[in-house]
Amino acid sequence: MSSSLVAFKNQNYAELKRDCIQRRKLFEDPEFPANDSSVFYEEKPFGIVEWKRPGVSASKKRSK
Repeated sequence: MSSSLVAFKNQNYAELKRDCIQRRKLFEDPEFPANDSSVFYEEKPFGIVEWKRPGVSASKKRSK
């Protein structure tokens, strides 16, 4: 890791990536969970928020 970068809450990308690969699990960030509390603070959601991973589109999901 470059000396100019500061890890957020001691999260080290290389270690996290290695761990996910070894466990064969997708990364789930405990500091930014995939739920409404991560994007809505004081206001309620204006609709349904559907969390997706990069590369997953609505058309792919419908075609299954």
